[in-house]
Amino acid sequence: MDYKIVADTIVKHCGGRANLVHTTNCMTRVRMTIANPARADIQALKAIDGVLGVVEDDTLQVIVGPGKSSKIADIINEIVPESPTLNSAELKAMQALEKAKKPTRVKVILKHIANIFVPVLPALIAAGILMGINNLLINSAASFALTHHIAGTDNLSATQLVLEQRHLLGLSEFFGLVSKALFSLLAIYTGVTSAREFGGSIVMGGLLGAITIAPQLPVLGLIPGQGGLIGVIFAVWVMCLLEKQVRRVIPDVLDVVLTPCTVLTVMAAALLLLIMPVAGLLSNAILHSMNGLLAKGGIAAGFMLAALFPFLISLGLHHGLFPIHLEMINASGHAPLFAIQIMSNSGMVGAATAVLLLTRDPVLKKIAKGAIPTSILAVGEPTIFGVNIPAGFAFITGSIGAGFGGMMVVLLGVTTNGIGAAGLSALPLIADGKYLQYIIAWLVGCLAAFVLTWTTGKLRGYDKETL
Repeated sequence: MDYKIVADTIVKHCGGRANLVHTTNCMTRVRMTIANPARADIQALKAIDGVLGVVEDDTLQVIVGPGKSSKIADIINEIVPESPTLNSAELKAMQALEKAKKPTRVKVILKHIANIFVPVLPALIAAGILMGINNLLINSAASFALTHHIAGTDNLSATQLVLEQRHLLGLSEFFGLVSKALFSLLAIYTGVTSAREFGGSIVMGGLLGAITIAPQLPVLGLIPGQGGLIGVIFAVWVMCLLEKQVRRVIPDVLDVVLTPCTVLTVMAAALLLLIMPVAGLLSNAILHSMNGLLAKGGIAAGFMLAALFPFLISLGLHHGLFPIHLEMINASGHAPLFAIQIMSNSGMVGAATAVLLLTRDPVLKKIAKGAIPTSILAVGEPTIFGVNIPAGFAFITGSIGAGFGGMMVVLLGVTTNGIGAAGLSALPLIADGKYLQYIIAWLVGCLAAFVLTWTTGKLRGYDKETL
């Protein structure tokens, strides 16, 4: 792919440089805020060589695949001025479109959560994989120490002693340090990105996040981390509202001193006395509900949840589940819901493989050949948007196939101790050494989706269509 040509073409079909207000990216998508959507040629965007799909939402999302999205977004930001000048007609069109959309409150909340965690996602994936690799080293050493009756010393535990003998202790400590630097301080990063999302002072947002994990909290009858990331996000949202109101009444000459002092004092008190205790109850209720659903729903719950996740991914709402995954990890060290979620990857790969073998469309074959390996290794968006949604029925059969993978995850007791990408990249995240069980669950989902898609395609005569 020539990233410069793709970026230039995307800008052209989005209505030109002046029509792009803001451009960013997530793992697989270039996300653009468009001034006047009527000037964007969606069909032309979809026809660009290298583009796997286009999603029209509050932002225009062009799916190009992992790695490529960041490079193309960077080039677009070099091409497009930061603050394009909009004429009055374009401003009115943009405002009218925003007013006409009237998204539901739930969708607005999920979008905010997604925007908060998308910037943290690369670090979450990296830290999660390093944590998983470190867990492999530690589990292997612990098992060896147990079976060979190795005792620890005054300075080293039995596991550390085995790692030292294998010359891996330093590497293990390094991996542990890097991964813990993210997960133990995630409240601070979440506070920063929340403040950016809600239009407040980002350092003040990080400071509120830091308060929720301060070691002095037990003196006040609180537990570090109580209320979790839900409490941090809510506190920062309130802080941003308060900050805007305070700035209206504070004289400009005193703003730099009085505004942050006033906002911090009020919000710290509210956080400690009200938000953390209430958010703690809410977090516990959510965790109890999800654990109860998985425990009582069994394989039926696994099927339904895994089959639902491709739809959430197609809408870009799956990032809204990050707080739940992370709260599960903080509470129990495991994220069973994430293990079910990543089965969507297996269903999409199986369906896309069947489409590759069935279709007579050379363009779709070309896209499938590039999308399937990417989805096997990491993320499912390339097969979702590049292959299965264009094929139509394959998205449905792939989702059903993913459900069978979710059933196997519950049946085999597969869970993760981190979150990140799917496919083979998720192997280091699998908890309790159940790597073979994860592979079996993934293959079951993939095979079920392949059989369903192949059979449906044959019955529909899809293999005889010239698209």
